[in-house]
Amino acid sequence: MELSRLDEPFPPEDIEWRVQQCGIADSGKAWAMVLAYVTNRAIMKRLDDVCGKENWKNEFLPGPDGGVMCGISIRVGDEWITKWDGAEKTQVEAVKGGMSGSMKRSAVQWGIGRYLYGLEENFAEASAEKRQGWNRASFKDKKTQQFKELWWQHPTLPVWALPKPGSSPQQVANQHQETLRSPDDILSEFTEMASSEHDEQSLLALYKATWNALEGHKEQQDKCVEVMRIRKSELKKAA
Repeated sequence: MELSRLDEPFPPEDIEWRVQQCGIADSGKAWAMVLAYVTNRAIMKRLDDVCGKENWKNEFLPGPDGGVMCGISIRVGDEWITKWDGAEKTQVEAVKGGMSGSMKRSAVQWGIGRYLYGLEENFAEASAEKRQGWNRASFKDKKTQQFKELWWQHPTLPVWALPKPGSSPQQVANQHQETLRSPDDILSEFTEMASSEHDEQSLLALYKATWNALEGHKEQQDKCVEVMRIRKSELKKAA
């Protein structure tokens, strides 16, 4: 049993994305920051493949403040080793959502999907107009206090967050189908959104996501810092 195999990246079809923050800029351009998670189905298959179906198990217990705790146990030699983590119940399907979330966090304790933490927030391609096949998200407009909707597609995973090329025909096909945005496109989107963002906390979140998305592109990262500096100065003067 090579437990180090638990740490290996998953193909894109085993990753799910959730909106962390989203909105529509004054210019009308939609934006969304999303986080990546490994699906529970993929986690169970990884444990089956690496440990064998008979050598792992999970259990759930009530967590503090009404949450759910999950323990994933792996038999190493003659000993069962358990690692625990927990999650709050979700608003939709509270118990099932809490169990799912706690198992994902428990899996991270074993290294499964832990590499995704390196992604932090990512910008997704977003549209204020409904797009067929795109994901829908809602948010509360800060000016009108009304809920609005936008549509988004998941980002492209960087090379380091994908299995080694050639792992499977399906994986190779999926990678070829992904369309990467250029660093200049990412910087341009941040500049536009920053110019219409009046909340410093939201501006900082946008900046962090842009900085991460521009990893390896120093010129655009330097320009990103300059845009952030100018916008913060403008907000201070307007206060």
